[in-house]
Amino acid sequence: MIDFVDDMVLKKTNSTDANEAYHLYFEETAQTEEYSAPFKEIEKYKFLDAMDASTFNAIWTFEAYKNTVIHYKDTVYSNFEGLKALRLLHNSTYMDYLEDVGKEDSYFKSLRELMAAIGNMSAATAFEFPRDYANCDFNIPKNRLWAAIFLLTPEENHDLKLDRYLQNPKTTKKSSDN
Repeated sequence: MIDFVDDMVLKKTNSTDANEAYHLYFEETAQTEEYSAPFKEIEKYKFLDAMDASTFNAIWTFEAYKNTVIHYKDTVYSNFEGLKALRLLHNSTYMDYLEDVGKEDSYFKSLRELMAAIGNMSAATAFEFPRDYANCDFNIPKNRLWAAIFLLTPEENHDLKLDRYLQNPKTTKKSSDN
């Protein structure tokens, strides 16, 4: 997982040093006011689907939209088979790890507490971490792991997700217009 994110960050920043690349990446992100998912969802999901299941389940889950009704562009859609969203598990092995690390690191302690209270990565965390990256040494494994999870977790906005889903002939037959 870390290698996958390292490769993406190194390519994006044209750097050969991972620590430097993360700093450059977050410096650029911190200057951007618009929300954007760091990685294209198709590529990210392909990686996550191929990931070792026990590692994936120690951090995330996929939530299905199968029984969800969505109002989108003046139409009501339902029965979204195959449409999913990535979500951090608030009660997981990774959260246990954050609790242990948090015993000696106040950043990880507050991160764990916030994610436990919210049940996922908070908007504040999503905007603060790229602005506070300067204090991170990404050569330290706990920081590199958090950066990888931080960058893999955000989803594309729902409009992009639904546009792609509805443009796919295989999925359009499965969803129903109401």
